[in-house]
Amino acid sequence: MPEILNCFPLTVFKDKLGLPPEYRHQIGQHIIQSCAASKRIGQSASRSWTGDRNGHEFLHMQEPFAPMFKAIHLRIRRYVEALGLDADRFRFQFTRSWGTVSEKGQKIQRHRHNQSHISLAYYPLKGPNSGNIIFHMPDPQNEFTAGLFEPHSQDMGLIKTPNILNSEIVNLPAEEDDIVLFPSKTYHATEPNQTDGPRISISTDIVVTLRESDQVEFVMPDVSKWRSSDGF
Repeated sequence: MPEILNCFPLTVFKDKLGLPPEYRHQIGQHIIQSCAASKRIGQSASRSWTGDRNGHEFLHMQEPFAPMFKAIHLRIRRYVEALGLDADRFRFQFTRSWGTVSEKGQKIQRHRHNQSHISLAYYPLKGPNSGNIIFHMPDPQNEFTAGLFEPHSQDMGLIKTPNILNSEIVNLPAEEDDIVLFPSKTYHATEPNQTDGPRISISTDIVVTLRESDQVEFVMPDVSKWRSSDGF
């Protein structure tokens, strides 16, 4: 009998952060107010507002968000441990974190975070049908001829049975209080918000360093061992 063996999967970690509704409402309103007070650079009828382009990119430095980041730290460890790694060997540095506001019809375009190692999306306020997160693989492993798994191939009848084996995207359902972690190099986007209420998410970039780099030739050493060239 033939076998289908799926090699090299992308692992995406999803969990509930477990934050109280009143606290989630508080931080959600903080992001909505930041959006209202900003210049709204990059926002349009179809594109969401993102805090990283509007001067609100360091939520991890703000005291109201401390309980959220404490809970996030635990999920980062669980994600790393799910990959079979020893989480105690690493430090996880929050480098950038910002809110996004997606009104009706708005979405976040496909992109990736080349400046970090782990990225995440958390949803403090998200109603039903407000749009899911989408993961893209521009060069799918099974695509034996270029462009075969793009949407137009299905329209042309080339794809008989659409499934995970012949798709370049995965639509991952996400609900309020869900957190999703993945490698920063992964292309991702969101569906448009189809509801009248805003979808509020928080994105965070994480740089991973070793606690002790002795006898380890890869992974960055701890930031305490770094020195700026300006200091010479």
